[in-house]
Amino acid sequence: MSDPVVREVTIDAPVARVLEVVADLENTDRWANEAKSATVQAHDDQGRPIRIVVTLGALKFTTDATYDVTYADGAVTLTCVDARLIRESTIGYHAHDEDGRTRLVMSSTMDVTVKGVPRWGLDRAMGSSAEKNLQSIKKDAEG
Repeated sequence: MSDPVVREVTIDAPVARVLEVVADLENTDRWANEAKSATVQAHDDQGRPIRIVVTLGALKFTTDATYDVTYADGAVTLTCVDARLIRESTIGYHAHDEDGRTRLVMSSTMDVTVKGVPRWGLDRAMGSSAEKNLQSIKKDAEG
């Protein structure tokens, strides 16, 4: 596994609103660039999704991936527990208050089972996807 790809954005919305957008995993396809659809498999006692199946499409590949979701103070983390084309993947969103605005940091790691995909290409695609995801979250949270 390589180093995580990290991107961040400042959003003109409070942390609670930004985390609400990130935790709206039933509608992940609205802001996650590579997500084509998402189905929640389980919720925690607060009604938040804790297991989702996402249909992902990137680099001419499509796969279903099951992610466990954990919540911490100011953070949402998705960890892939089952996918045909993904060996390992963790995506973390960490929100920090900056005088009523939010600095959202996204960190992602991924290792795929697809032969012939160079690490630099995967990292570049992940970075581009992260930037698009953050801009979509920003638009949704500010809107």
